[in-house]
Parts: sequence; structure tokens; C-alpha cells
Amino acid sequence: MKKTLQLANIVAFVATVFLNYLSNTGAINETTIGEISNISKNLFTPSGYAFSIWGLIYALLFGFIIYQSRSLFVKVRDDEFILKTGWWFVISCILNSIWIIFWLYGYMEFSVLAIFLLLFSLLKIVSINRMELWDAPISVIAFLWWPFVIYSGWITVASIANVAAYLKTIAWNAWGFSEIFWTITMIVIAAIINILVTWRRNMREFALVGVWALAAIAIANWEVSQTVSYVAIFGASTLFISSSYHGFKNRSTSPITKYKDFLKK
Repeated sequence: MKKTLQLANIVAFVATVFLNYLSNTGAINETTIGEISNISKNLFTPSGYAFSIWGLIYALLFGFIIYQSRSLFVKVRDDEFILKTGWWFVISCILNSIWIIFWLYGYMEFSVLAIFLLLFSLLKIVSINRMELWDAPISVIAFLWWPFVIYSGWITVASIANVAAYLKTIAWNAWGFSEIFWTITMIVIAAIINILVTWRRNMREFALVGVWALAAIAIANWEVSQTVSYVAIFGASTLFISSSYHGFKNRSTSPITKYKDFLKK
């Protein structure tokens, strides 16, 4: 069973990366993810540079794939996490791919469903492996925790953005409230989620992704709505300070400390 899961994880990851590549070439429905994003652009849409985080996410996931594949070739000390994770990584890859198809073909309501299911699958992986809740070695943190903590952090913000894009495409009347009001509301919700995750789950990296996203929202709106920009800047600053203070309080078990200890061995 373990070997089957390892091989399935490899195949699912490669297929997802390939489909993501195609999604940015115009090969699917003669459009790209960016073009659809521009059509549904709203005040919660971050500046384009923010999406470069996908490069980091896929690099980290590639590290995870290598890490979980080691026992296919050599004896390892512990790879129980493979059986713990089960099929959830494969499911997350499938949902990532389904979201791409829905997005590129304009099925915005279904893309919302797909991205929330993707978020659920990632949070299941985080929960099953009790990420950030125990004092793990640096290898576990770098190759098992960080890929999914950062991935789920980005998808959390992306889920909110996806809902905003869907509402934009159906010309939602916002119950009479302005787009600025709803954007500020979404920024506040995103900030609260990230603060709760930091202090209840110790997932500072999750919140730092929120800093990245809110900063990009601030930049995107600087010449459109400075009210939204200032709120986004305040949200990003709050998350950064919160994560920094949490890291300082828990500095004895921080990855930096573990890495220094590893180098001394």
C-alpha cells in the first residue's frame, strides 16, 4: 500500500505541474489563468507578482515528493507520514487540476466549489500529520510541513479571491453595500483567519503567506482605492508583527535554531 501511495503521489504531482504549465500557454480553451483573472478583476485581486508564489509552492511540493520517495530506493528511519497522509495528496492534485479546467472554461461557480474542496484536502493533510503541533526535526519541517502549510495558506486567500471573482462575474448587487466595503470585510476575515492559525496551530508560515497576499492587494489598489490599500497594509503589518512575536516566543524550537543545531552535528 505504501509503495502504491508513493508512486501515485509522484504521478499526480507531475500531471498537476504539466496541466498548470498548459494553463499558462493558451493550449486549454485558447486562454490562460491570467486572462480569466483580468476579466474577473476586483478590489480583492492582488497584484500580478503575487502569483509567483506558485513557483515556491511547486518547488516545496517537489521537495515533498523527493522526501516521500526515499524509501523506494533506500531504507529510511521513518516514513509513517505516507500512510497517514493516505490519498489526500492525490486528491489535492486532482482538485487543483479540476479547478484549472473550471476556471479556464468560465465555470466560476464550480471553480469556487473546487478550490474550497482543495483547501479542505490540504487542511486534512495538515491535520492528519499534526503539523506545527510537535517538536519535529528540521527535515520534517522543511519537506513535510512547509509545503502544505504554505500551500494551504495561499489557497485560503485564493478561496476568498475566487469567491470575489465569481460575485464579480454575476454582477452581484452586494446587498446595497459598496465593493470597497466588501473588500475591506474580506481583508479583515483573511487577517483574522491567519491570526487564529498562527496562535492556535503555530503556523507562522501560513500567516506570512497572508502578509504576501495582502501586500499585493495593497499595491494593486494604490491608484484605485487607497482606502482598501491602507486597510490591506494594516492587515499585512498586523500579521507580520503577530508572526514575528509568535516566532520570538517560540524561538527555542524555531527552524533556524534546529538548522544551526543540525550544522553543528
